[in-house]
Amino acid sequence: MRDEHFWSDLTLDLRRYCGEKPWSAQFLFSAIRQAYIHPGLIAIIVYRYGRWTLRNRIPVVRELFTLVYALLFTFVRLILHIEIPRSVVIGPGLRIDHFGGIIINNQVSIGANLTMTHGVIIGQSDTGIPILRDNVGIGIGAKIIGGIVLEDGVIVGAGAVVTKSFPAYAIVAGVPAKLLRIRDPEIRHDFYDVAK
Repeated sequence: MRDEHFWSDLTLDLRRYCGEKPWSAQFLFSAIRQAYIHPGLIAIIVYRYGRWTLRNRIPVVRELFTLVYALLFTFVRLILHIEIPRSVVIGPGLRIDHFGGIIINNQVSIGANLTMTHGVIIGQSDTGIPILRDNVGIGIGAKIIGGIVLEDGVIVGAGAVVTKSFPAYAIVAGVPAKLLRIRDPEIRHDFYDVAK
């Protein structure tokens, strides 16, 4: 398990939405506005809080914080239709756009700067549990299933069903997903620039 820091991870998540100087008044105002525009940000905050509750070692306090987490998780699951259990390991810089219909298996391991949109499922099969490295982007309605590895910078197209591993900077799409091309790692792309 990676060494997690609640505030630094949450700050990097929020910076993917806000971009301003962290924890300034403008940053906080922007974060509130972005939570309204992108309700997936609420799910991220609840997820990070849930990870923090796992680190608390004082029994009574841990149980109280866990109860609060359970209520918040239920809200996110029922209202926003996003299910990211606190047992999932996700690096900092998580971004969820166009919330709803997102389910992540509770044993998945994901690197930093994951970007995903609605309808994404990352799940287990009889072959195992997926591992996603850093800077992975997942399009609308994509499914990532089984004991596969998506290396750094992989972009998964909308509606793709990924059941095999892909190398770094691959762009994949289709059912089942196939390699379309390998993008140049020297050129920094936003997920939406590449997915067009």
